[in-house]
Amino acid sequence: MAPTRSSQADTLSTEDNAPTALVQAAPLAHCESCGRFIGPYSRCPYCGARTTGRLALRTVKWVAVSLATLGMVVLWWLARSVEIPTITVEEATRLMNFGYVRLNGRVVRSPTYDAESGYLGFWVADETGEVYISAYREVTEDLLTQNVVPAVGDKVTVAGTLRIRDDHIALTLNVPDHLTLERPEAVPLQAGDVTILDEGSRVRLVGEVRRVYEPYEGLTLITLADESGEVVVAVDEEVTTLTGSVPETGVGQALAIEGTVNLYHDTPQVVPASGDDITIVATPIATATLPALTLDRLSADLIGTKVGVHGRVVWLEGIKGGVKATLDDGTAQVTLLLWDDVHRALPAPEELDVGAEVEVTGKISIYEGELEIVPSKATDVTISVPAEAAPWVEISTLTPGDAGRLIRIRGVLGEPKGFSAGVKAPLDDGTGALDLLFWSSLYEDLTPTPHAGQQVEATGILNVFRDELELVPRSRYDWRVRSPDD
Repeated sequence: MAPTRSSQADTLSTEDNAPTALVQAAPLAHCESCGRFIGPYSRCPYCGARTTGRLALRTVKWVAVSLATLGMVVLWWLARSVEIPTITVEEATRLMNFGYVRLNGRVVRSPTYDAESGYLGFWVADETGEVYISAYREVTEDLLTQNVVPAVGDKVTVAGTLRIRDDHIALTLNVPDHLTLERPEAVPLQAGDVTILDEGSRVRLVGEVRRVYEPYEGLTLITLADESGEVVVAVDEEVTTLTGSVPETGVGQALAIEGTVNLYHDTPQVVPASGDDITIVATPIATATLPALTLDRLSADLIGTKVGVHGRVVWLEGIKGGVKATLDDGTAQVTLLLWDDVHRALPAPEELDVGAEVEVTGKISIYEGELEIVPSKATDVTISVPAEAAPWVEISTLTPGDAGRLIRIRGVLGEPKGFSAGVKAPLDDGTGALDLLFWSSLYEDLTPTPHAGQQVEATGILNVFRDELELVPRSRYDWRVRSPDD
């Protein structure tokens, strides 16, 4: 009698020294037909029978991939649906480092921008502190394309990755859409009415340019005046690079300017948000007519106030960036400060010297405890009586007792030699010789540059240094090279 299928399986198991109980305990690893071990195969390689009761390996793979994809979709949905937490600067702690958060605040400084690297940075402040926001090339390019450029005074909502190092709190903007700006409407205001109480407000001014000044490369200061007074407009080069250039401006030009009031050392100034915030207007600007005050009525209470004075120049000296005169009207004395751009724009700068009588309009300021009146343009200074030229002297007639006198000398210049604070050159008039001393700030401004053999005329204050006489010119107008026809 032929053995049954089951008996053959038992025989095979016995021949292979595999217990029958093991076959029954692990049916998925053995063929249900022939009983041989087939491992993960779904069809027996010995008898060709299909196994039942388990999933195919391909099915397992597809199920795993499907579950992983579904998990990613659910994770993405959760990430999009969960709101980004909004915090204040004060609430940012080291435990939040690298967290994704949202901040609300106001831009408090002009942005910094590097066109080569595409880096953009700006400061945002709320009621609790300040945080530095940074964006890199791709994000910055998208912001510029969308014309989303932060400026001082803008209200912003920004979300990004928080970075905290020591006491420095920064946030990296990773998505352009996570920065929104709100720029307030400009409120019409007069220049003289801008005060520290207007800090953060966006204003619109119409006035006349009194002065254009660059204290350092990258910053232009424009003094704008109307009938109420003056205010300084600060134009940062970073702003014009990001938003476009401003019109060419000059003294006497009428401008309309929009910007945010910001403080510089407790002094209000207006900061435009873009190049388009400055426009040229054709309307003449009325300026205030100020009554003249006697010098004894000037005091620290008038700091920042525009006044009119008159008096006689009793002293003049050169300073870095301009000249400083002492004005006397018989009641008191005050310093008259003329910056280079104002001094040079006078119809006859050399006429403003000791003995000149002048009428001046300017702002009262204080420097090292000394009151100053500072005109903002050349037309604020009227020379009613020009100074008489200093007397010609011969060097041989001078003695140390003449120190402090204002004199004029003509002669032949020797070889200039530099020292730590400037340049000295001997001057010989045929009767004697002394040194001309040029401070560095003045020497760089002289035209033509002093060199040996020049026939020159020099005006200045006689000084004594180590028992030697020297003449110290005060400005570029104290120096003249004579032509052969003189």
